[in-house]
Amino acid sequence: MKYGTNHKRGILLPLLIVFVLLFTSCNNTSYKGSNNVVEPTEVKEAMNNSDVIIIDARSEEDYAKGHLEGAICLNPSSLTISEPIKGMLAPKEQVEKVLSEKGISNDSTLYIYDNSGGVYSGRLWWVLKVYGHDNVKVINNGQRGLEKAELPMSLEVPELAPTEYVAKEANSDMIATMDYVKTVAENEDSKEKIIDVRSKAEYEEGAIPNAILYPHTKNLYTDGTFKSARDTFLFYKDLGLDKDDTIILYCKSSFRATQTALLLDEAGFKNVKVYDGAWLEWSAGDMPTEKEEKTVPDSGDAS
Repeated sequence: MKYGTNHKRGILLPLLIVFVLLFTSCNNTSYKGSNNVVEPTEVKEAMNNSDVIIIDARSEEDYAKGHLEGAICLNPSSLTISEPIKGMLAPKEQVEKVLSEKGISNDSTLYIYDNSGGVYSGRLWWVLKVYGHDNVKVINNGQRGLEKAELPMSLEVPELAPTEYVAKEANSDMIATMDYVKTVAENEDSKEKIIDVRSKAEYEEGAIPNAILYPHTKNLYTDGTFKSARDTFLFYKDLGLDKDDTIILYCKSSFRATQTALLLDEAGFKNVKVYDGAWLEWSAGDMPTEKEEKTVPDSGDAS
């Protein structure tokens, strides 16, 4: 029996539909209901919730040009110090003062966004987590995602009543000191892994010995959204990382590193530390450096 073209199409089309459904069900990129990331659609649902405060982590200049309706401006630089190393974590008292002035309470649920691939949002997320604020998430795809979801933008600046925020003592398990990193860097057989999330060009100018290059931009799909927890796990597994490994992240000033920390935590890597002094501190001291690039697999930048 001979089959015509239409008959073949009738067979192929259902098979194609089944394949697409199977593929998409196994590669869910949505973070809805996750611990650390919130989708723009969830933000829309929460905008009228009085317990939710939405934070715009961009610069004051960008905020003034337009922001999500009801969002307050809080750039992470206000939670850093300038001496002895610029950009390092601010002390507890400074964090309490800033958050209190912004009207943030210990019970607030915080959603944070930026326009830099989660770099500034991730830094705020990390600082808040270090000081014990659990109800904090980063908005997937930031400003672009909010605009795509057609959420209302505004020029109005909301005024929240000041609070008396009380931070917990800093969680040292989330922070790597220079001495700790030096010990790991000098031991080629160390089970701890150092990940350099800077660009390849920065890495080639000098890096912490035994650090593996994996730029933070590889944590994003081409549309700017975060790679799924599943994809994140698989790509870092290809680097030789296991979920139980102690992982030390750094960049120039450990802003980009906190974006990676956020996504690694979501992917199930729980022993993640950020070297807060980062390359600024390391390169300023009498610390060993290397310029030999470690081989890393292609992360697959498909959208």
